Amino acid sequence: MADDPQNTPSNGPEDEHQGEPGTATGSERKGEADKGVEDEHQGEDVTAERAARTAAEKRAETAEAEAARLRRSNAATKGTDLDAMREEIRAEFTQQLVRAELRAAAAGRLRDPADALALLDVSALAGSGGDIDAAAVAAAVDQLVKDKPYLAADSSAPAPVWGDVGAGQRETAEPEPATPLDRLRRAYDA
Repeated sequence: MADDPQNTPSNGPEDEHQGEPGTATGSERKGEADKGVEDEHQGEDVTAERAARTAAEKRAETAEAEAARLRRSNAATKGTDLDAMREEIRAEFTQQLVRAELRAAAAGRLRDPADALALLDVSALAGSGGDIDAAAVAAAVDQLVKDKPYLAADSSAPAPVWGDVGAGQRETAEPEPATPLDRLRRAYDA
């Protein structure tokens, strides 16, 4: 093993100058310098990776926005999608018209016309093609009054008369005239 270069007491010029303990030799200094260069390269790599990631995220967001724009554009140009949207809007509008017709038909017949909306199937009252079947609406209100008579407006009872409830400022505290003729005299004497 004498010929083995690793077992020789002197391996080269670096070992010739072994300094005091705590001082770095040439090879140790070179290792520290290499480590600093590695740290710099690692820092640059991390910065470059972050920049690449940010750019990739931005490209992904742009691609998603473009895809959404294209989906909206395709939906607007496809005939089937437009037809479906039109049909949906037409159905909603028809339902609103039927509800208005139902309220109008129930206005004089029920105490509260909103009861007709709550108790009747509005979708069954729409005619074919979005037309409103006025006869079906009238028949439905008639049937509701027949089935639930307590919802019907009481036509025999007069409407409540509110009269003077004594609120507000009064000019004088004079008693009311006894006859209508006295009331007229007082009105024209003033």
